[in-house]
Amino acid sequence: MTLGVVVVQDVPWPEWRRRVLECESLGYDSVHVWDHLVHRTLDDDDPLLDSFGVLSAAASITSRVRLGTLVASPTLRHPFLLAKQAMTLDHVSDGRLDLGIGAAGVLRDYEALGMEPWSKAEQVERFRETVELVLAVSSGATEFSGKHYSGQRLTNPPPAVRSPLPLTLAAHGPRTLRIAARYASTWNTIAARDLPRDEALARAKERNDLLSRLAEEAGRDPKDIRRSVFLGTADWPARRTARDFRDACEAYAEVGFDDFLLLYPDHPAEDRVGHGAAAPDIVREVAELMLSAPRQ
Repeated sequence: MTLGVVVVQDVPWPEWRRRVLECESLGYDSVHVWDHLVHRTLDDDDPLLDSFGVLSAAASITSRVRLGTLVASPTLRHPFLLAKQAMTLDHVSDGRLDLGIGAAGVLRDYEALGMEPWSKAEQVERFRETVELVLAVSSGATEFSGKHYSGQRLTNPPPAVRSPLPLTLAAHGPRTLRIAARYASTWNTIAARDLPRDEALARAKERNDLLSRLAEEAGRDPKDIRRSVFLGTADWPARRTARDFRDACEAYAEVGFDDFLLLYPDHPAEDRVGHGAAAPDIVREVAELMLSAPRQ
């Protein structure tokens, strides 16, 4: 089991820095950020620092905690640029990068870029090509040709510390789960909202079982894919107390999950997209309850 914290970069740098150092000192395994230009949970005048910028800075002030995107968006950058940014951060952090990639369905990012939103089918296509291109480039390729993305004669950083880069792929439906089953080192999903506890667990198990079947179809051992879940909803308030969070982790572990992510409290997502209220000191309290004892 691993425990991580999503420390959204919507606060001034000194406060975000303090939160990251707090998570490392408390013993958490990882810290993750969002990858958006804007986000639907934030007001127009709220800050949102660049994801790779703050992660690179965090790499220089931390020594142990893993650093990741939850999740990088193909909407924002060409996959060659994403690969180069990720490989650079991989070196700056001495191999501590957990690169998460998703299918880029956030409307406000399209609006900020003046783009027409991609259809669901195109999102899936671009998601697959982004994953394939990042894996290729982080293995030393200097060109790629696909339906949506092509490029050549790319000058790379030195080979990735871990080559190819291990990827965390966010996937919730059959089409994106098929991509995760083929390429992911870790699969990430989110606790289902608008569902009571038992139904949310049943849906998570259904997705997990489907991922395993698709991995076998792709010729992979399902056990080679770690299973990650972002916990906390208004329907199942796992962040209300540390014991609630521990109970949620144990319940998800029983249906096959390995890695558990906690949203740093006092964030607009608690109300605006149903992540559920959190105890103000939940990060410290979870650490005291779950990180003081040896973990498997």
